[in-house]
Amino acid sequence: MNSIILITGILISVNSGLSSNILAFLPSKARSHYGAFEPLLKELAVKGHNVTVLSPFSMKNPPSSYHHIQVEDEDLAMSFNPFSVAKHFKPILVPFRSWFMWPKFTETILNKPSVQKLIHSEGLHFDLVLFENFYHECFVTLGHKFNASVVQLFPSIPNAGVAQWHRNPYDGSYIPDINTGFCDNMSFIERLTNTVLSFIHIALSSFFYFPKQRDLMDKYFNYTGWETRPSMESMLKNISLTLINTHFSVGTPRPLVPSYIDVAGMHLKPASTLPEDLLDIMNNAPEGVVFFSFGSILKLTQLPKNEFDIFIRQLGKIKQKVLFKWESDTKIDFPPNIIVRKWFPQADILGHPNCVLFITHGGIHSTEEAIYFGVPMLAISVFGDQLHNSLVMQNRGAAIRIKYSEFTENEFQIALYKMLNDKSFKTKAAELSLTFHDQPLKSLNKAIYWIEYVIHHNGAHHLKTAAGELTWYEFLLIDGLFLVVIMRIIITIILWYVGKKLWRRFCCLKSKQI
Repeated sequence: MNSIILITGILISVNSGLSSNILAFLPSKARSHYGAFEPLLKELAVKGHNVTVLSPFSMKNPPSSYHHIQVEDEDLAMSFNPFSVAKHFKPILVPFRSWFMWPKFTETILNKPSVQKLIHSEGLHFDLVLFENFYHECFVTLGHKFNASVVQLFPSIPNAGVAQWHRNPYDGSYIPDINTGFCDNMSFIERLTNTVLSFIHIALSSFFYFPKQRDLMDKYFNYTGWETRPSMESMLKNISLTLINTHFSVGTPRPLVPSYIDVAGMHLKPASTLPEDLLDIMNNAPEGVVFFSFGSILKLTQLPKNEFDIFIRQLGKIKQKVLFKWESDTKIDFPPNIIVRKWFPQADILGHPNCVLFITHGGIHSTEEAIYFGVPMLAISVFGDQLHNSLVMQNRGAAIRIKYSEFTENEFQIALYKMLNDKSFKTKAAELSLTFHDQPLKSLNKAIYWIEYVIHHNGAHHLKTAAGELTWYEFLLIDGLFLVVIMRIIITIILWYVGKKLWRRFCCLKSKQI
């Protein structure tokens, strides 16, 4: 590890006059998150920047200016069964569960030797630090350590707790929190729940969540010079740029401050040719192919047997061939139309014209790939952003969403046959695909442009609005409202006092006349 950092330092020093030195701090073992960012890291290196990436995942055939620091390969296994938790999902409790769970994951990451070696390294220079902020706010302190501008990468749509640092608009009346499973056409009760959830993220996180992140920062980021470090809140406000994995064709339209850039689908590209055996299956399916995958986080081995049997039983009845992602070595007699493997090239399958339906959990990357290739979705949404993503697609006519907490065989059967026989879903999916493709810049090129913009303009702090400098009560105009209330009270008192005087005078004159 010491030799890797030494070599990295030498290479950075040699090339410092030719390009920028960029550190990508991505120590979390979340394959889907890293996969979305990898094309960005590679392209930055291709453009001549010295890119140092701390990650559990290495890049195949990296450019010469790409330097990888290996994070110890250790699974951050979930201590719960997500399918069991989903049965008792309550949106209002999501922040509290997240605040309890995710700091523990963050601490596990920070305990790794490779991470600590980099944090306490000496002599390295970086012009820019990229980090993924998925309940990792304490990572922002690397900007202070290296005296570098900071760009945060967000794997989905930021909630109100993240948006607050740059005062990105977050109106609970029409901007849904992705963990609620709501869309932008909310009922009164949904709007009320959504607004309360936004308030919880902003107001209560200061008491229940950020102290944990500050404690992690003080415990693990005690590098040379840490004593001069500003508060974590100040450093979060000082972030130069936020790249968010969304787009109005994927999520709900929403306003963004100039320093928030939507870059959904940086990992997307035209489908490659499938391996011969898969290509033969795809080409020789007269009724088309249904692709079934719940992504890399959810494991079907954790699914209750009766529900797993529902999928197999119903999929075995359809005319289409089914490519079924199943991670287990357990021998099961699958119906003849179901082809089972532990892994499939998902994007390449979705990009084949004979793929007629994608049965998915509705994760953000699966949703983006379905939209990119114009494939309708039958989403069995379990938790998190899956509920929101799939509802957006359902409202746009390109999907049917079934909440896992409400999953029944009858519901699945009806939805499956409706999607296979109603061509309107394919039409809507194709329309969404055209909308997604119709952008002035590809997401990857847009991300590269803004990162280099931050470098060229020494942090580009002019992108941030003055709202970031306001206190919460100033931003919400509570002080103005307080003044209005006080003035109203004063005016009411004056009017009451004057009225009382006039009434007494009137009564006095009237008594004299009598």
